[in-house]
Amino acid sequence: MIHPVLHITKPKKSAMSKDNSISRKAFLGKISMLGLAGAGAGVFLKGCGNGEEATEAADPCADLSGLSESDIQLRETLQYVAETPNPEERCDNCEYWIDDQHGPQCGGCTLFAGPVHPEGWCVSWVPQS
Repeated sequence: MIHPVLHITKPKKSAMSKDNSISRKAFLGKISMLGLAGAGAGVFLKGCGNGEEATEAADPCADLSGLSESDIQLRETLQYVAETPNPEERCDNCEYWIDDQHGPQCGGCTLFAGPVHPEGWCVSWVPQS
């Protein structure tokens, strides 16, 4: 029995097409360099940072890690901010201020949990009597 022979021909290249072949070794070399460049860029950008970590480290009153979601929500409801919009109304001259409750730089408040910046403010501010 005679088997028919399949004859496969390559398509003819047009005048516009170019031979874009690359060896396996060259391909793997380029891929590995691309990976190294990406890793290097990631390390470089991480080193630049965005400044938030330095701000949190500089302000110990910003650490809310020990608070529950409801504690944080109450602070937000009272619109607590670490920097008062009115210099006359500061947390450290409010009736609800608790001095040095969270270390020498941060006080506390009788209305909500967590560290309070002495120069902070909330909508419940009342002058000390």
